[in-house]
Amino acid sequence: MIIEEKISKVLHKLEELNKQGGQWNIDRETGQFLYNLILEKKPEIIIEIGSSNGYSTIWLAMAAQKIGAKIVTYEFVPEKVRDLVSNLQKAGLIKYVQIIPDDANKRLEELNERVDFVFLDGRKNEYLQQLKLLEPKLKPGAIIAADNIVSHKHVLGDYLYYVANDIKYKSELKDIGTGLEITEKI
Repeated sequence: MIIEEKISKVLHKLEELNKQGGQWNIDRETGQFLYNLILEKKPEIIIEIGSSNGYSTIWLAMAAQKIGAKIVTYEFVPEKVRDLVSNLQKAGLIKYVQIIPDDANKRLEELNERVDFVFLDGRKNEYLQQLKLLEPKLKPGAIIAADNIVSHKHVLGDYLYYVANDIKYKSELKDIGTGLEITEKI
């Protein structure tokens, strides 16, 4: 996979910040997996909850750029929104992302589009609530990728039980990064 130099520089800078601590970004392997999954599934509308400083958003936006998808990302921490905007601008990907600088739980009901890809990486104890808010908007075949499944399993029990036992979903754990649950709406 060849990444444009300006994007590569931003990703490398954010990876270095992550190593220093205080940043809770996905790792490169997870970013590449999400990128490839988007290229394979070709969603039109991608929702990201919890964009932080934009590391994961850059991976999503690189894929969105290739397939003509739109990203709507939710981040409510002002400092993270500032960093998100700055990093997307430096990477030249800001035009592919609609940033909602607010709590997704307050704003998801306002979403008027049908969604075919979701990346959950915000507050772990809210994954199930957010999925339920999105359910009426999910297209058949929609993919929900939930991060931190292994690292935060103790908090995500309700979410995991729901996607494993509701007949409208097919779900499996991918052993990459901190654990990624990939769920498909049937």
